[in-house]
Amino acid sequence: MNKILFVISTLEGGGAERTLSNIVTHFPDNWHVDILINNKSFIQYPYKGRILSLSLPGCGERKTILYFLREVIKRTFYLRKIKKENHYRACISFLPSSNISNVLSGNKYCKTIVSIHSNPINNRLGLFGKIGVILSIKLIYVHADKIISVSEEITSGLIRYLKISKGKTRTIINGYDSQWLRERMKVPPKNKKVEVLPANEQKIVITVGRMVEEKGQWHLIRAFSKVVKKEKNAKLLLIGDGLLKEYLEKLVNQYDLGGKVIFIGYTENPFWYYALADVFILPSLSEGYPNALVEAVCCGVPCIAADVHSGAREILAPQLDAAGKRIEDVSEEKYGVLIPVCSGQMYQHQEPLELGERKMAEAILKLLEDASKRFHYRQKSIERSKVLEMNTVIDKWIDVIV
Repeated sequence: MNKILFVISTLEGGGAERTLSNIVTHFPDNWHVDILINNKSFIQYPYKGRILSLSLPGCGERKTILYFLREVIKRTFYLRKIKKENHYRACISFLPSSNISNVLSGNKYCKTIVSIHSNPINNRLGLFGKIGVILSIKLIYVHADKIISVSEEITSGLIRYLKISKGKTRTIINGYDSQWLRERMKVPPKNKKVEVLPANEQKIVITVGRMVEEKGQWHLIRAFSKVVKKEKNAKLLLIGDGLLKEYLEKLVNQYDLGGKVIFIGYTENPFWYYALADVFILPSLSEGYPNALVEAVCCGVPCIAADVHSGAREILAPQLDAAGKRIEDVSEEKYGVLIPVCSGQMYQHQEPLELGERKMAEAILKLLEDASKRFHYRQKSIERSKVLEMNTVIDKWIDVIV
């Protein structure tokens, strides 16, 4: 039987973690799958295969340099041991610390394949963070057998700016099981926070993501303060949790949006809320490949997305140059609506809306006020979901492995 090893710190919380979960749960049954994580208690997403653990403690909301070094060193020695013992076809790693350990533990006994889930060229890590990521790629990742990127823009950046060999890189998008997602849309979560009302009594906008700076939810709240002045029945659902929740709640109170903006928090089944949605919006400031946006597409929700680096335009406007100039106005594209990326400045409520926020409000109102346009984009989402299916993605992974 073919054996494969996946490596990641946890199976909870983030987009890369959910991507790995999707891959292993759809891997063919004639493959033996091992998954190495830091601790067996760090599991939130479903998986298939055998869990291996480094028995490391948790690191809290933010990973310190000391914790990072500790996990890299312990994981590297452990990987050397199990690669030799288990005769894997390949070891596939997700996220920086796992990628580094994968390469440092060598490819003598199996292929080393690293994956990149955020854009090292156009991200918001800050100068030192960006330097660290670029050095990791140039000095370490380059020694892997293959570097997999989740978007064409990331791959082109590796080749163009970091001079990585074209033959060493490949793009494999995050795959999705549309049928499973649509089945989950029918199942209410345990602690649902919204009642189903007739369509003429409420119009629902949703966004899904961790409440951290790169997701830009405060820009959406500010834009929504303008939306509700015209659409009295509009509600905004914020699904997710994180470090910025207190700031976002304060902003909602300052705009007197209580009852209009609802904090759902973490939920084991966000897809039930997708079924209620008239519009999904991605207000992010940066992305790698936005899982929440693709899940909305697969659920047939009309979508609006900031034209971030990277991923959103590859999903909603694949005819555009993935690495081209970003749009500066509301743009109705083939599979959804693209809007300019906001500044990332964290405002107080008394400050006027910036241009990006006004454009965001304009795009939301365009869809909320036009039922025929929402219907059109529902159909386009369903059409687009057919090329994002998990089975096609698994075939590409197996092709790289063998």
